[in-house]
Amino acid sequence: MQANLNAITLASSPAAPEAPGRHRARGWLRALRGAWQADWRERRRDWRVWLVVGVGLALAACAALLSSMELRATLDGRAVAQQSEQQRWSQQGKKYPHAAAHYGVYVFKPLSALAALDPGVEHYVGASVWLEAHKQNELVYRPANDEPGVTRQFRLNPAFVLQVLAPMAMIFLGFGMFAAERERGTLAALRINAAPLGALALARGAVLLCLAMVLVLPACVAVGVLEWTLATRNPFSDGVMRTALFGVGYLIYLCTWAALIAAVSARAPTLRASLAILIGLWAVTTLVVPRAAVELSQMAAPLPTMQQFRAGLDAALGMPDDPEQANRDKQQLLREYGVKDVKDLPVNWAGISLQRGERHGDSIFDEHYGRLFDAMRRQSDASALAGWLSPAVAMAGLSSAAAGSDTNHHLQFIDGAERQRRRIQEVLNQAITEHPERDGVRHDGDQALWDKVPPFVFTFAALDLKALALRQGLPLIALFLVSLLLCGAGLRHLRSGNLR
Repeated sequence: MQANLNAITLASSPAAPEAPGRHRARGWLRALRGAWQADWRERRRDWRVWLVVGVGLALAACAALLSSMELRATLDGRAVAQQSEQQRWSQQGKKYPHAAAHYGVYVFKPLSALAALDPGVEHYVGASVWLEAHKQNELVYRPANDEPGVTRQFRLNPAFVLQVLAPMAMIFLGFGMFAAERERGTLAALRINAAPLGALALARGAVLLCLAMVLVLPACVAVGVLEWTLATRNPFSDGVMRTALFGVGYLIYLCTWAALIAAVSARAPTLRASLAILIGLWAVTTLVVPRAAVELSQMAAPLPTMQQFRAGLDAALGMPDDPEQANRDKQQLLREYGVKDVKDLPVNWAGISLQRGERHGDSIFDEHYGRLFDAMRRQSDASALAGWLSPAVAMAGLSSAAAGSDTNHHLQFIDGAERQRRRIQEVLNQAITEHPERDGVRHDGDQALWDKVPPFVFTFAALDLKALALRQGLPLIALFLVSLLLCGAGLRHLRSGNLR
C-alpha cells in the first residue's frame, strides 16, 4: 500500500543539524514537525488510507451502536424485572415465614456503561439468580445460549474492534513506513540529509496512532450517551478511575503496535516481507495466543462438570447436622429460660432450628463453591500469564476488569447475591423465633415482615490496583517497552548503513 507514500515525506522532512545542545534539540523538533506535516499530507491524499479508515470506522460505529443498544435493552429489562420481583415479594400476602423463604425472589446482575465497550464474560454467564431457603442456586439466563455458534465465536463489539481490528488497520497503513523507501532505494537520502530517524519514526508512528484513534471515537460517544441517558445507578464506586484506566490502557496498547510496525518496517528488506511479518505477528498475538491461553488455563486448573459438582454438593447436604450438638443447644436454651419443654419457651425453637440448618448448609456451600471459585480464579491467573507474550491478552484482561465484566467481578456478584439470600433467611427465621406457637397455631408474616428484607442493591468493590498492575498492567507496559527497544534497534540498523 505504501510504495509511494513516504517518498515525499523523506524529501519534505528538514534535516536535523548536528549542532550540540539546544540547537540540536530545536533541529530535532523541526524535523519532527516537518515529518509529521509531510506524512499527514500524503496520507490525506491517498485513497487507500481513506478506504481502510472508512471501513474501520464503519465497523467501529456498528459495534458501538449495537453494543450500546443491547446494553440499554438489557438494563431496562433487568430494571423492570427487579422492580416486579420486589413488588411480588412485598405483596405475596400472609403466610408462614418459612413458606415465604421457599417462595423466594430473583435478583439481577447490574451492568455499567463500560460493559458496552467490553462485555467480557457477560454473554456466557447468567444474569439472574433465584434466592430461596436451603439452596444456593446457579445463575440463569445466559445470552449466549440463544445465539448461533458463529456469533458466540466472533462477537462484534468495541473491544474486539480495538484489540483485533485496529492493529490490523494500523498494519495495512504503516507496513511501508520505512520498507517502502528501502525498496525504492530512497533511504540513502536519509544519510545524505542526516535526517534524525527517531524524529521520522515518532512522527510517522504518531500519524498512524491518530488514524487508529479514529476507531475509538464511536466507543467514546456510545459510553458518553449511555452515561448521560441511563437512569440506572452506576454499580461502581470508582467509575471515573475505571474509565481513565480503560482509556490509558488502550492508548498504551495502540502505541505498542505503532512501535512494532515501525520496528518491523525498519528491519524488513522488502514491503512484502514487512507485511508478512506484521500479519503473522498480528495473527499470533491476537488470535492464536489468546485462544491457547484459554485452553492451557483449563488444563492448569480443570473445573468439574456440573453433574460432578452437583453430585458432590447434594451428597454433602444429605449428611445431617450433628444431632447431639443440636440437643445440647436445646438443653442449654431450656436452662437459660428455666423451663423443661420447648413448648414453654418464650421463643420458637423451630426458628432457631431452621437457622441452625441454614448455617449448616451455608458451611457446605462455602466449602464446595469456594473450591469451584478458587479454580476459576486460578484459570484467570493462568490465562493472564499469556499477557507477557501478547499485548492483546494483557489488554483484554485490563479492559474487562475496568468494565466490571471479567470473572472476578462475576464472582463478586455471586457472593453478593448469596449474602442477600442469607440475609433473607435470617430475617424470616428471626420472625419465627420471636413468635412461638400457641395452641398449635403458627404465626404468619405479612407485608410488614416482607418489607423488613432490604432490597437488593449491589455495588462492585473498588479495583485492586496492585493486583491489576501485576497481572495486566505490568505485562502491557513491559511489551510496550520491548516494542520501543525493537524500534530503536531497527533505526540503528538503518543508521549503520543497511539501506537495502
